[in-house]
Amino acid sequence: MAERTGVAAVFTGAGRPLETREFPVLPPAPGDALLALARSGVCGTDVHIVEGRLAVPAPLIPGHEFIGRIEALGTRARRDGLGAPLRVGDAAVACVALPCGKCFSCARGETASCLNFGVTYVRDPQNRPHFFGGYAEFLHAPAKTLVKLPKGVDLDAAAAFPCAGPTVIRAFDYAGGLERGELVVVQGAGPVGLFAVAWAAAAGAVVAVIGSGSSPARLRLARALGAKLALDYRAVPAEERAARITALAARLGRANGADVVFEASGSPTAFPEGLRLVRTRGRYIVPGQYSNSGPVSIEPQMITFKAVRIVGSGQYTMQDIGAYLEFLRRRRDLQKVFARCVTHRFPVRRAQEACRCAAEGRAAKVVLVPQEVGKRKS
Repeated sequence: MAERTGVAAVFTGAGRPLETREFPVLPPAPGDALLALARSGVCGTDVHIVEGRLAVPAPLIPGHEFIGRIEALGTRARRDGLGAPLRVGDAAVACVALPCGKCFSCARGETASCLNFGVTYVRDPQNRPHFFGGYAEFLHAPAKTLVKLPKGVDLDAAAAFPCAGPTVIRAFDYAGGLERGELVVVQGAGPVGLFAVAWAAAAGAVVAVIGSGSSPARLRLARALGAKLALDYRAVPAEERAARITALAARLGRANGADVVFEASGSPTAFPEGLRLVRTRGRYIVPGQYSNSGPVSIEPQMITFKAVRIVGSGQYTMQDIGAYLEFLRRRRDLQKVFARCVTHRFPVRRAQEACRCAAEGRAAKVVLVPQEVGKRKS
């Protein structure tokens, strides 16, 4: 009988195109699960890796947004990371985060800010069992890193924000949460920004988003997810943006700016603008600056005179993935909108093209899919 194989896209070094390689599909180790690809998102972090803006060792299979169906379970793989029982056929999100559990942060329960943070996919795919990262048709993952999809959660809806959603949830949690009636300005209308809009609107906040009209679908989706004001930064100058946000804050009785500004664009130039838009004693949440895109000039006295609270957040926990999926389960009305956010689908063999599509900003969300789905929908 011929050996069963699967395809993976392999990163071999900064600036090099991803290589398509085939590996044998092996049985899972005792504590692991073997999953077959259902959806695997292309995150901005992946693009930064491929472009060389975020240093990682090569070779590896990139990708940390893998959702798959369990094909086989190891002898000791019985429950997911949140305690739910696992069975063959279940769909699950694979969490790649590996907090050490021992450092100062972990001892305080702040595992999303582990000082020795690791990830499951930084491994050479030439080593068995080969499939360690999300850009592949299969994945071997420790059962303790899986989070099972609740019944009633659509695959495309879950695939829209499996990294962005938990990232946003953790960032808002670090910043103290939201109060009904607050004014929230979201900078950026990519996956992180879109989910931030949905999460803040669901909490009862009034949401404005500043995005790019180069992808009109993103601003339309932001409105569908609850944004009351959507500004195209290419068409609306910075001074006018500030004036409109200030006027909105005044109408809402929110003092001299937004209660919360949420930086989700990844553009360094967004940071000085965020300081101008946030009100006195407001919060500026900054999870979007995830790679070194260069310095910017700010006026630090604005932080002093406004008494601004700046909160950074770069990772998330397995519990945050659970909260994301539970949010979806409860908000079936939003699942259709989330599914619409998945605008481009590619099979694994076209992973390089998928990264390019994401980098160009043409898509709201790009995902890798099984070959037969890719043929129909890419």
